[in-house]
Amino acid sequence: MMTAINEQKRNAATTRKAILDAARRAFKEKGFDAAGLREITAAAGVNAALVNRYFGSKENLFEEAIVPELNIDTLLDGDRSTFGERAAAHFAEFAHEGEEMGPTLLAFVRSAGSLDVRDLVSRAIHRQVVLPLAVWLGGKDAEQRAALIVAHMTGFDTLRRVVGIDSLSQEHEEAIVDRFARVLQGYVDDEL
Repeated sequence: MMTAINEQKRNAATTRKAILDAARRAFKEKGFDAAGLREITAAAGVNAALVNRYFGSKENLFEEAIVPELNIDTLLDGDRSTFGERAAAHFAEFAHEGEEMGPTLLAFVRSAGSLDVRDLVSRAIHRQVVLPLAVWLGGKDAEQRAALIVAHMTGFDTLRRVVGIDSLSQEHEEAIVDRFARVLQGYVDDEL
């Protein structure tokens, strides 16, 4: 039998999840500054005061909704000699198809300029992407090489999906993937 306390906990969990889901969509689409709490809570079907109740602040909501989704694991799953090809193909694919890993990265890119979450974004990218990549790379200047790889991937994604540079469009994909793969692989092999 469902007690009043169990029902309240279930509703709290459901409400919290609805807010997180709506926040993920808004932050990915617009970034931190442009995503409004009223918009997020309206999409979640809840009162705006519940953000403070469950998360304490918009910054905490961003941290809980977006930060855990950021990782590089799928790109590290494979042979070192093919990292450039895998990464270039991955970014080229989601850059025109989609909604897989890309939107999380875009939430970070679109939010990096926000004074409210810039440090959070920097720490999360460093901790969850650059450092694991550096450990995987190993060798001399691994952290710097990892940061350069991340900078290239982020820049590519931003120019292709956010800015819409024509010379990076799907029409030029084969040449783009080949060149992009060689640059990324150069950092892996420490040849740049």
